[in-house]
Amino acid sequence: MPRVAAGLLAAAVCVPAAFPQAEYRVYTDRPRLFLDAGRLSRLQREIERNSLRWQTLAELAASGASFPEKPLLDALLYRLQGDERARQSALAWSRAPAAKGIDNAAELRRAALVYDWLHDASDPQEQQALRNALVRALETLLPQAGLDVGLIRSGLLAAIALAGDWEGSERALAQLLDVHWKADVEEPLARGELTDDGAALIAVLEACHALRYNLDIDPWRRTPAAFRTLAQTRLLSYYPFAIDTPQGRARRPAVFRGDEDRARAQAPLYRIAEMLLVAYEANSREFQFIQGWIRNDSYSLRLPPDALYEFLWVNPYLPGIPPQSAPLLAHDTLRGRLFGRSNWENDGFWLGYVDGRLEIASGGRAATVGAADRQAPLLFPGAAVVPVSVPAKLTLALPQEDADSLTGGRVYLIGLNPGETYALKINNRRPRLMEAGAGGIVVIHNDPGAGKRDTIDFAKKLRIELKPTLKPTAPGRARPTLRGR
Repeated sequence: MPRVAAGLLAAAVCVPAAFPQAEYRVYTDRPRLFLDAGRLSRLQREIERNSLRWQTLAELAASGASFPEKPLLDALLYRLQGDERARQSALAWSRAPAAKGIDNAAELRRAALVYDWLHDASDPQEQQALRNALVRALETLLPQAGLDVGLIRSGLLAAIALAGDWEGSERALAQLLDVHWKADVEEPLARGELTDDGAALIAVLEACHALRYNLDIDPWRRTPAAFRTLAQTRLLSYYPFAIDTPQGRARRPAVFRGDEDRARAQAPLYRIAEMLLVAYEANSREFQFIQGWIRNDSYSLRLPPDALYEFLWVNPYLPGIPPQSAPLLAHDTLRGRLFGRSNWENDGFWLGYVDGRLEIASGGRAATVGAADRQAPLLFPGAAVVPVSVPAKLTLALPQEDADSLTGGRVYLIGLNPGETYALKINNRRPRLMEAGAGGIVVIHNDPGAGKRDTIDFAKKLRIELKPTLKPTAPGRARPTLRGR
C-alpha cells in the first residue's frame, strides 16, 4: 500500500456529497458482500443439482490446490455447506494479515470478504484481531490522494464489512465516496476510462454491487454512458477467433491488438467482468445479449482462481438472448470506437476502429489498415464505414438486403481529427458544418421525422464531399449540424 501523503485529504475534511444522501450507514445483515439471500439460494440449488460449475469448484477444493483466493473459496464453502475444515482453513489464513498488517489492495479485499462471510463463525479474539488490521489499513488509506481503483474498491468492502463493529465505518465510507470515488473512479468513467483493463473494471463493478445492496446507491446513474456504451459494443469488441489461455479457450479482446501476452492475461478477467455486468443489470437488451454470450460453457473458467467467480456470478437461470441476434455494427460514442462483423461465425469478417486506427480481421488473422491503403467502404446492412482522407469525394450505395434498416441508415466517416469541424456536403445540398466526435468519427444518418432537410434516401447512391474548415463559430451562435445521436 502506498505510504500516507502527509497533510492530504485529512479524514475530517468537509466536502460536497458525491451521492445524494445525508449518511452512509449500513443496516443490512451479514453476509453483506456479494452473498445476498437470492444469490445464496441460487448457489445452494447449483450444489443440489450438481451442476458442472459446482463440480469444477468442488474438485478444485478437494485437490488441496493453494492459490491467493483460497481463503475466499474456504469461506464460501463454509457459508454454503457448513464445511468445518474450510472454516478453519480460512480463519488460519486470516491470522497472518491480523498479525503483520494489511499492505495491499488484494489482501485488504480478501480480509474484508473473509471477515464478512465468517463473521458469525469466528472466535471473538481472532475476529477482533482481523478487525483491528482492517481498521488500520483503512486509516492509512483514507488520507491519500490519487488512489488506484482497486484500493478504493477494497476500502469500500472493508468499511461495509466493519459497519456496526467500528464507529469510523460511516466516516470512512463518506471519505471514500465523496472524495476518492468521485475523483478517481467517477470522473475517469465519464471519460470512458477504466474499462479496458479487466482488473480495474472488476474492481469498479464489485464496488457497485456492494454499494447498491448495502447503501441503496446506484453508481451507474451518475455515469450511465460509461456502462451503456460498454454493453452495446462488448460482444463486437472481440476478434472473431479465440485465444488459448491457461484457463482454456477464450475470446480475444481486440483492444490489445497484437499484444498476445496481455490479451491472454486479460481474457479471463474480461469474462468475469461480463458476469458482474449481467448480475448488476439483467433487464436491458444489451445486457441480455451478454448473458447469452457468457452462457456458452465452452468458454467457462475451470482453474483457480477464476473458477470461483464462474460459480459465484454466472446465473444459469437468467434468460439471455443468443449473440447471433445481436446487431452486427456498434458505435461507442463515449470512447470513439466502432466495431462490426459480417456474421457471428468464427471465420467471418470483422472490423475494429480503436484509438483512431482501423483494423480488419478474417480467416484467423488481423491487420491494421492505414490511410495509404485506400480501404474501400465497409458495408453492413443499412450502414457503411468509410475511412477518409480529407478533402474527400466519394459515391456510396448502402446494401439493400434489409430495406427497413435503410430508414435509420448510417454512414460512419472515420479517421478524422476529434473535435475538428468539417464542411460536409451530401448530394446537391448546401454544405453544413459537422464536428468529428470522439475517435474522429462523423456520423451521417437519416432522420425523416425532423423534416425534409434531414431526410436522406439511403436507397439511392450518396455523393459525399468532406472538407476541413477553420471558420470559427460566432460567439453565442449555435453551430449547425446534422441531427445525430
